[in-house]
Amino acid sequence: MIEIQISNDVQAWLPRELPSLENASVRHSWSAHAFAVDSHECLAVLERNSGYVMLFFDLNKRDYQNFSRVWQLRLLTEAIAVADLQDEEIEALKKNMLADFQNVLVTDGVNHPVAPQLDKLKNLIQVMAKREGKVPSQQMDEFRWGVILNDYAQRQNGLSPYQKMQSQWQAMAATAQFHQVSAQSSSTKLLH
Repeated sequence: MIEIQISNDVQAWLPRELPSLENASVRHSWSAHAFAVDSHECLAVLERNSGYVMLFFDLNKRDYQNFSRVWQLRLLTEAIAVADLQDEEIEALKKNMLADFQNVLVTDGVNHPVAPQLDKLKNLIQVMAKREGKVPSQQMDEFRWGVILNDYAQRQNGLSPYQKMQSQWQAMAATAQFHQVSAQSSSTKLLH
């Protein structure tokens, strides 16, 4: 299950999606935070363990109403791009992530400290906006800014958030691919 914790400044805009919590364990926890960049609205979604950030600028009402899906599609796109995989590994990663997407829990409030990271992120985004004279208006530019921020961010154990998520997504693909090969091997043995 994937959990997206919604900060107070975002709560009013997002619908609640509550999957069954029976036998649920949260594999990935993200938090969403909104703030202004000049006259634009920025929604930053941060992964709890790695500090990886995804940026969304000027989402409209429909985007917010379907935010879970908007976020899932972006996450899948970024995972494929960041993981740098071969075609068969990409398919394995997609399958694994789509299974995770079956249950997305959107909750009120953020239950872990993010203020220092969020303040640093806001400052860096303001600097980037000033340097470029604008904020991203397309997903590719939002992703590009995210790559810059994730690679620049404070490194823990020598790894940036970008490198941590790259390793995580590569491991997910390898595990899913291993299970696919094992399942195919088992069914082949049964047929002989």
